[in-house]
Amino acid sequence: MNQAPAWTQAIRAFKRTLALDPGYALAYEHVQAMLSSAASARPYYALVGTDSFALTEGNGGHALMDSGGGATAVRRARSEALASARSWVNTQPTTLRAHGAMVDAYIGAGNYSAALAEVERFRQTAPVHPELPFVEARIRFASGEVDRAARELRSALDTVAPQDFRTYEGAPTVVGDIAAAANVFAYQGDLSSAAKTIDLADQVRREVVLQPGREGKEGEGWRRMALGELYGATGLPTASLRQVWQSAAEAVRMAPAEQRTHVAHTGASAAIGLFTGPSADTTALTEYRALTGETLTKEVRALLALSRGDSAAARRALAEPDSSQAKIMYSSYRRPLAAQAYFLLGDYQATLRNLQDFEPEAFRTGGFDPRWGMVGRVRLLRAAAFEQLGRRAEARQQYQEVLSQWRTADPSLQPFVRQAQQGLARLGEAG
Repeated sequence: MNQAPAWTQAIRAFKRTLALDPGYALAYEHVQAMLSSAASARPYYALVGTDSFALTEGNGGHALMDSGGGATAVRRARSEALASARSWVNTQPTTLRAHGAMVDAYIGAGNYSAALAEVERFRQTAPVHPELPFVEARIRFASGEVDRAARELRSALDTVAPQDFRTYEGAPTVVGDIAAAANVFAYQGDLSSAAKTIDLADQVRREVVLQPGREGKEGEGWRRMALGELYGATGLPTASLRQVWQSAAEAVRMAPAEQRTHVAHTGASAAIGLFTGPSADTTALTEYRALTGETLTKEVRALLALSRGDSAAARRALAEPDSSQAKIMYSSYRRPLAAQAYFLLGDYQATLRNLQDFEPEAFRTGGFDPRWGMVGRVRLLRAAAFEQLGRRAEARQQYQEVLSQWRTADPSLQPFVRQAQQGLARLGEAG
């Protein structure tokens, strides 16, 4: 569904509100959210005027805007995001969310030194800022200082407690600041530290951010979904994925009938990860379908067909139009899953097309984005496709990037590391 007209109406309404009441923080939040989305490397909605949006992709992913127009729209969104955030900071100089929006805008524009300066500026406004090490590490990570970001985050995790964030009661952005740290660890393959980060973010969410009495309603859903996405990104560790799915299945059985499908969604990524990971276990997917009655996305159904040796059914599933898909909460996974299916079908060019631009430049650094954990396996798949096509230099580069990314990865990921080592051994030295 094309929501561009609704976005256009919304941003115009919020700007009118801010003209009347410059101190209305919620309006700034909504404006920044829309502009930040349009400022990403591959936005779904492009900012085609200072207050107008347009859809960038049609059904099937075909472009509705040429590359020149798209690049202009991204630059416009980044400029508008900076201007709006600067206005918010000037209006509310002691508000965490305003400075966070400024940091977001600077990161989006690639101005990391200015983002760090903004963190330092906010640090001077009050004596205690437990979230700032997480924000600063996020900037380091976005700028490419991965190891430094990880070191700073490990130190922060060892010294901070949920109650330290009590001054930000009711401010949900602080949860995103903490959860963003999981991106760093997921990228490095340090799944245990990533899980520890998600646990801290969830504790702050439940004990500080949520209003009294909502803990029961929210339950374990946020944490379960985040952990499912973390482990599902690599399909490992199998035991952790099973634990997440079993928690979801039990919660479904205990939930009121009208909430069961929603609760089941919180375990969907874990169910898929058990199937697409090394265990190739379909049990959780079978149970998921029984609990929800939903049709799985075409990519998952294609892989299931291939697991039965039915390539014709797999091709039929992949050929279905995107508009017929059920609403399932694992959209981040679909392109890599489609690529995996095409690889198994021997269509290596389609594999590469589906993985095009699936690189860190297109990922979010604010909040938890499971694609950071997925990129290692994506690089392995891309390398294998290049190798099959005889594009040896490109295959070698991808294998080397896997080894660089996961040089300190958890033991559970060593099977993937060995795949990269074996790939390099097959290809030999460059030259």
